[in-house]
Amino acid sequence: MQKQLSFVALDVVVAAVGIELTALVVRLWVHPAAEIGFGGTTITALGGLLTAVVGAYLTGLDDPARLPDRSAVILRGMAVGVLTSVVMLVVSHALWLQGLGRILLVATGLVVGSAIVGWRLIYARFLQRGPRIPVVVVGDGSAERRFAEALRSLHHTRYAVVGLLHDEEPSGYRRPAVSWPGEAAWPVPTTQLPVLGELARADEILPDRGVAHVIVLDTAPMSDERIAVLSRLQARGIRVCTAGTVWMNGARRLPPDLVDARWLLAAFEHMDRPMVRELKRLVDIGVGAAAMAVFLAMLPVLYPLVRLGSRGPFLYSQPRVGLRGRVFHIYKIRTMAQQANDAPQRWTQVGDARITRVGRVLRFLRIDEMPQLYNVLRGDMSLVGPRPEQPTIVSRLSERIAFFDYRHLIKPGITGWAQINQGYVSTTEDWALRLSYDLYYVERHSLAMDLDIILRTIFVMAAGIGSR
Repeated sequence: MQKQLSFVALDVVVAAVGIELTALVVRLWVHPAAEIGFGGTTITALGGLLTAVVGAYLTGLDDPARLPDRSAVILRGMAVGVLTSVVMLVVSHALWLQGLGRILLVATGLVVGSAIVGWRLIYARFLQRGPRIPVVVVGDGSAERRFAEALRSLHHTRYAVVGLLHDEEPSGYRRPAVSWPGEAAWPVPTTQLPVLGELARADEILPDRGVAHVIVLDTAPMSDERIAVLSRLQARGIRVCTAGTVWMNGARRLPPDLVDARWLLAAFEHMDRPMVRELKRLVDIGVGAAAMAVFLAMLPVLYPLVRLGSRGPFLYSQPRVGLRGRVFHIYKIRTMAQQANDAPQRWTQVGDARITRVGRVLRFLRIDEMPQLYNVLRGDMSLVGPRPEQPTIVSRLSERIAFFDYRHLIKPGITGWAQINQGYVSTTEDWALRLSYDLYYVERHSLAMDLDIILRTIFVMAAGIGSR
């Protein structure tokens, strides 16, 4: 969150400079008498500035993990520039019933978009070629090597794993083995990291190598000897971190290979936040009631479209698993043929033939989910939380994916952390990845995080990204 705020602050600066610089150039070489920029058309300039900053945020340009994808950064940055020009055009017409001029609008969009893209490309280059943070991992087993390989894939963290420290595990100790399928699991190592020596000699080995961090796997045993060595390292200025914290801060999802009962007990120890829960409920009621009013106003248009699209009811309900495993009925606008809704429960596939033509549009815009606002007002659901699933699917996934039921520790939501970070889910492997996002939200949810998710969901709805 701190890094994202830094991105926002820098966007404010570069966008403001871009808008004012463009206005200055236009005044000097095109329209000398024009009163434009923050000193002239102040409200229009502020509207453009706000659009640029919010647009960069909603398009994901404030996520350091996405910076290595240069083409995506350029495309999204240019889209922000175009949107900035459009908003400035609309505001100027609304206030003065005349535009600012095509040259100024086009130039402003190009300059603002280029500035937002430019500093990010420079920063991405710094992340790739700049100085790295040397770290070592305690242990040289399979789990430690897989974690080191996974950490190397998080380029934006600037961590460089220089090696491993060997440490014998206590006799009779059995490391918990929990395997998650598919992309959620950590990769098999492709390179052989060196073992730098024994952990007991770490305070002699590490200072000469410039190591800044020592990372310990959360599932590793913590003997008195290991604690003593790590304490000495910390006293010498070498930061000691757990792999779970490092991974969650970098990947923003749960570390799959670290999840066992002991880890979950420690991670979720402070999950119950009464103040957050009560404020979250107030937000659900207030925003839910306002959004329900919008939905009711749309009914005269939606109802005939759905009924004419195919035979069957306008709404349908299905059982879903909610808070603490309680089953409730969810309400949705029917987007499939009637026979499909009556069929046995199964996942919806990409391009599913059961979806009607009208239904595809409603799903694209996520309007089919709006009746769930009734569930929010009733208290079955929240605006933000893990998406509720059907009982038979929950039963099946609980047998195949460890700790799946932990996603029911909080109320399900209309949108969630997984929905803005992952696309279509149609396999067990996809669900394992989704669970890693859901449990991250369960452990770290807050009002600020909910606001972030709601804002990004609005953008996803407008852009049609991740529609089911």
